[in-house]
Amino acid sequence: MKNVLIVDDEMPFLRSVSDGFNLYAADFNLLTAENGKQAIDILTATKIDIVVTDLKMPEMDGFALLAYMSKNYPAVPVIVMTAFGTPEIETRLNAFSIAQYLEKPFDFNMLTKKIFDILEASSSGHIKGISLPSFLQLVESDKKTCTLRITSRGREGYICFVKGKPMDAKAGELEGKEAAYEIICWEDAEIEIENVCRQRKDTICSTLTHLLMEGFRLTDEKNRETMERREEDISFGEEELSSESKLNKSIAVNEKEVYIMSIQDKLKELASIDGFGGVGVFTPSGETLGILEGDKGNLKEIGILANNVLMNAQKASLDMGTGRGQLVHVETQSGAQIIVRCLNEGTDPLKSQPGKAHIHMVLVLKDDSSIGLAKMKVASVIGKLAEDFRM
Repeated sequence: MKNVLIVDDEMPFLRSVSDGFNLYAADFNLLTAENGKQAIDILTATKIDIVVTDLKMPEMDGFALLAYMSKNYPAVPVIVMTAFGTPEIETRLNAFSIAQYLEKPFDFNMLTKKIFDILEASSSGHIKGISLPSFLQLVESDKKTCTLRITSRGREGYICFVKGKPMDAKAGELEGKEAAYEIICWEDAEIEIENVCRQRKDTICSTLTHLLMEGFRLTDEKNRETMERREEDISFGEEELSSESKLNKSIAVNEKEVYIMSIQDKLKELASIDGFGGVGVFTPSGETLGILEGDKGNLKEIGILANNVLMNAQKASLDMGTGRGQLVHVETQSGAQIIVRCLNEGTDPLKSQPGKAHIHMVLVLKDDSSIGLAKMKVASVIGKLAEDFRM
């Protein structure tokens, strides 16, 4: 059940609205507050889906409430009611990106329609199943202005975009760039999108590409430290392991080694290409699945950037009605060649589907002497790799 909060200091008005909304009790819960201070108490205690507020109120007026919500509840839609529809008020509301407002006295049916329009938009703006980095790249490529509410395994955070540029983020006690690093690598993310960003101050001061690269790097460091601590714990308690436990551990380690060797052996086919600089296999979100180093030592960073380029190209090719793009070839100023190939056995260009492989391969060459051969070998090797990545 959705919750709608009406904030106004006129009790007769609140009673009238409450009576009118009794007809819609099955559609949403109505809560009321007499000023901004009471509204904040309700926002803190209850998940609110829409706030409808007056501007002129005692103790804490509507503008102070909007300022507080911009910082703490940027994804909650707001409808403003005012008896003074002046250009000055419109300018101040625009500073908070408030496009929805009604001049008093207004038609009750008009308020009802606006509320239902927002509830319907909010419902259709819930995204689940797409990887978070992929969705962020789509927001950037579409140059969207929006606020994303992201939840994952009991955690909640926000990232605001203005024309595709990340402007602000919040996750728990973290804000700005640090919050963005934290959120970007959350798995099993659910995303709610509100097409407004009330944050106009840039607290991130960075591109999305940099955020993705740095976020993955920091996550890798945390994971590596966790693995090292686990290995130390295992080593410390090794003498106490039963023979069966030791055997199970040995089997698990051997299976992992065989899996890695299988990927490496298949990638070695590409190492024979003249000018080979390195090759990596990645998920569409930039997670490394396997790397065979050549002369290029920063293949992970190249992989994340190449994913961004490929997914933007795929979206563009779909928008043009030419079908989903599979390969991107980038030639650098120095003559180096980067070939990015997608193998997606599913039907959705952005999602991995159960039982289907969805991988990206990034091959780096030092020159263009073997481009034709390289593209043929990439197509052959990525097909062989698919059997290792069907889920």
